[in-house]
Amino acid sequence: KSLDDNIKDVISGQDYKFTIASGRSMILVKKFISELNIDLPYITNNGAEIYQSDACVKQYSIPDDEVRFILNLVQEFDLECHANAENCIYTMGKIDLILPFRKRFEGVLSIVDNASVNSVCANTINKIMCIDKDLNKVQEFANKINLYCEHVHCERAEGNAFVIVNRQASKGKALKNLIELLHISTEEVIVFGDNYNDVSMFEAVKYSVCMENADKDVKDKATFICKSNDMNGVSDFIQKYINPGWR
Repeated sequence: KSLDDNIKDVISGQDYKFTIASGRSMILVKKFISELNIDLPYITNNGAEIYQSDACVKQYSIPDDEVRFILNLVQEFDLECHANAENCIYTMGKIDLILPFRKRFEGVLSIVDNASVNSVCANTINKIMCIDKDLNKVQEFANKINLYCEHVHCERAEGNAFVIVNRQASKGKALKNLIELLHISTEEVIVFGDNYNDVSMFEAVKYSVCMENADKDVKDKATFICKSNDMNGVSDFIQKYINPGWR
């Protein structure tokens, strides 16, 4: 992903604060944090981690026994999968649909392909992503995870990709933690998003804005709709509706 072309200029010098909530790992997000001169904490790995600069201030990992259960179920369903640790990425099974996600980490983190369940379980895992061409199959897998795992939840993130994180973690829950940390109200926050993993943030605050390119199910959850990502929807909305009237 790349930044909205105009966002840096639009938010520069304003009285409000701007931060990022991402499904990606900190190692992939921090370049945007640096480019936008963000000094607030920011959310990574779908809410499993909150960072302040390079320091992790809150983290929810997946218990080892549930990592093992999940990975065994991944093999049973024959899904493509990658598991995120702080220092490396593990893939299991074939690499087809998961290839674009894997490429994000090339040259950034160590990648262990065709990893065994035991090798993955030997590390601390913060997020597991699974994908398949058959959406119904991945949904059935997610239902089993949510039924049998006490400490994690599995939800659709984008397309046919589902993400598993600690049950205490979601973008929405992490945003609530951030709001409490900053001593502000949910009415003072505007959330922008374009995918299924953003819905929990839409539900956490009074005002939410969804990109036009999002699926209808995601757009239906938002307060407002803005232009698509390709049309710099975030900066366009801020420039039109927030900057002029910001108190």
